[in-house]
Amino acid sequence: MSDEVIIWITNPENYDPGMRAENKQIGAQRMDLFAAAGLPVRVVHASNLVAGWAQRPRLWCQDEDLLERPRGFMLSAWPWDAATGQHFRAISRTIRASDSVLLNDGIRDPESLGADKLAMSNHAAALGMPVLPAVAVPFGRYTRRVLPIVERVLDCDTYIVKPREMATGFGVLKAQGQSQLRACLDLLTPSGLGCFIQPYFANSGDLRVYVHRGQVLAGMLRRPAPDDYLANLSVGGSADAELVPAAIAAQSLELAASLDADYLCVDWLVNEERGHVFNEWMTIVAAFEDLPEPQRTTVASALTKSIADRLAAAGVTTTSRP
Repeated sequence: MSDEVIIWITNPENYDPGMRAENKQIGAQRMDLFAAAGLPVRVVHASNLVAGWAQRPRLWCQDEDLLERPRGFMLSAWPWDAATGQHFRAISRTIRASDSVLLNDGIRDPESLGADKLAMSNHAAALGMPVLPAVAVPFGRYTRRVLPIVERVLDCDTYIVKPREMATGFGVLKAQGQSQLRACLDLLTPSGLGCFIQPYFANSGDLRVYVHRGQVLAGMLRRPAPDDYLANLSVGGSADAELVPAAIAAQSLELAASLDADYLCVDWLVNEERGHVFNEWMTIVAAFEDLPEPQRTTVASALTKSIADRLAAAGVTTTSRP
């Protein structure tokens, strides 16, 4: 029997093969961190898995049932297409039905609030947080029906179009005026990705706030490269530790509490004159490795403690405690 405590389900089909060596290096840092905390990790590609039920929930990797004994699972699950998304939903729902732990969850109602950025915005707005207006794009040949509503409701000249369930800046488009917006939608429609449209918010950066058990641990300000509009490090942005303003800290803590989140990373778009607006949140898969010390170690320790405690509560045996 293999000794891994956590199985990390990845989808390498998301990336150009030339990026895989870099991704492996980044992933190895996270695996080393978990292993040092007594949480050894095994990586499994999603394409090798088949979910099902036979006397109990099953997750087959060739002849092996990964749910034979309780484990923790991490799922890197943003899909390019609807079929891949259905495969990931089968995997995640099967893990949730078992006595293993889907570590991505860690929040109330992970099925709707775990990845859908529109659902996140609705939740944050209901709490009174500053949130940009947003309009979801209909499907297929009905896509253009969104255009007159966008023009009436968003009241702006520049738009951001983004997939509702992707990550690392993939597919985030900036459109100037209705003509460019219409062309963006025409090109996105065949992909089948669920998207939504927001007004472009000119910002100096994206402030990620790390929250653990009612405390703000650190802030990381990611800035776009010159003449760019995305702050993601994967597309050339830069990052530094940043003090978290009191208002953003309070709202981040309120969000975490409303989600019953032990550990949460909340991203805010920041403008010195206009203030801040909510962008999205993430759980355990959010990056922290670009934080300087001592913030990096502080966040890493909180992450591993949160995971170890969740595994222990589910009866998963770890090799040691952090």
